[in-house]
Amino acid sequence: MSAAGSGLEHLLDDAASDLQRLSGGAAVCTFTRSGRAVPGIKYAEGRWAALREVHRGTSSGGQQNARETLAAWQRQLDAVVARGAGADWVAYRTGGVDALHDLIASDIEGTR
Repeated sequence: MSAAGSGLEHLLDDAASDLQRLSGGAAVCTFTRSGRAVPGIKYAEGRWAALREVHRGTSSGGQQNARETLAAWQRQLDAVVARGAGADWVAYRTGGVDALHDLIASDIEGTR
């Protein structure tokens, strides 16, 4: 299985379902505009966003694309933590990093 294969599709579907369930179908910006932290929703959104980024770039080489995307998301997570960003930003980036680790692990497991 490659990052472009069923592992990515499955994780992307799960991430979208989690985001839908947690937000109740409302736009995420509705929650963030209210001024209250929603790290659970932002974590789910980050998972979905990172996986979508890989999905859009799968034609350029699945596993390599996933690893490059992970490196970029990890740098962004490190930056938001270093600057003391709010819980929503940290949760968003953490969700993306976790999803990309899951994707890479599922790809490795799928090749055994």
